[in-house]
Amino acid sequence: MSWVWIRRLVLTLTALFMLQPIIVSANGGPLVDPAGGYGLLQLDDQSNISLIREQVTFDIGQGVTPYEREAEVSVLYELHNTNDSPHTVAIIFLTPAQGELTVTEGSKPVPTAEVDDPRLVNWAPGMKAAVTEPISGKPLRMANNSSGQEAAGNRFTLTFGPGETKSITIRYGDRGGMYDKGVINTIYSHLYYLSPAKFWEGEPLVELEVRLPDSGNRLHSNLLLEKADDVTYRATLKQLPEEEWYFSFADSSRILFPTNREKDHNLMVLGTSFVGAILAAGAALFFRKSSFFLVSAPFILLFTVYYITKMGGYPFNDIFVAMTDVVVGSCLLLCYMWIRRRNSRLLRKNAEEIPT
Repeated sequence: MSWVWIRRLVLTLTALFMLQPIIVSANGGPLVDPAGGYGLLQLDDQSNISLIREQVTFDIGQGVTPYEREAEVSVLYELHNTNDSPHTVAIIFLTPAQGELTVTEGSKPVPTAEVDDPRLVNWAPGMKAAVTEPISGKPLRMANNSSGQEAAGNRFTLTFGPGETKSITIRYGDRGGMYDKGVINTIYSHLYYLSPAKFWEGEPLVELEVRLPDSGNRLHSNLLLEKADDVTYRATLKQLPEEEWYFSFADSSRILFPTNREKDHNLMVLGTSFVGAILAAGAALFFRKSSFFLVSAPFILLFTVYYITKMGGYPFNDIFVAMTDVVVGSCLLLCYMWIRRRNSRLLRKNAEEIPT
């Protein structure tokens, strides 16, 4: 066997070894760096660390503008070392988007570092193809994304004593998603990855909480939440669900009907205005009192102006809304003029038929 052949074999085996995956438990677990640190991360389901409790809170602020609204996310973990010996673990925490993240153990900060490549061999974020419109509960299709959802990761380490239980708190800001196409009021959505915690040992108690900006917002969650007060929704699960946690919310102000979809809501408003105009015109003709329609018409127009606030989207929204108001107002005016002429003609005819 020649020296050159042996040298090539050694280099090949070394390269293959360097490409083996790194072992890591998402949201906690051992991290083993192979030679040179090459290779993708891999979730470890034999970390000897159990997750006792996972408490997740989304506190959503008002924001100066709709585009600056951000949720403050707080995650509490209770982790237990099932070993009878000291144990140090490296942990990766996964989020839908990269941002500033802090970890504390009590009042003590825990150093963190961003993971350059958070792709995992045995876990990947799912593809979300639709957002749920929270007022009607119907899904709205999002633009196709061939690359799929991507996750960001932050890495830190914890050291446990034999059988020790630790509580850590993770905080980060989440801008979430914003859906503004074809809806009256903007829909905001957020995502939290629950499935990586399945690689811990045991079944944790999972507590979820959302605090909305104000009581005028409507919420939809794929996991059932109970309303605690005007702005707070909570759920307590005795085990990890099979799916990630998605929720969306939208302001319900100036929405009369059970839908936030622009086309459906505007058609319902115009249909209601039309029915109101027909009833007012019928009453004015039946009683031959044009004043019935004259009194009703301003309320019908105000109803239309108040509830049709969006049509066609940017940059045509204001133009289409104004045109709709003008058309409705013009139709009401023409209808009143026709009713007045008809009633006047009928009154004159009746007067002529009465014998003197």
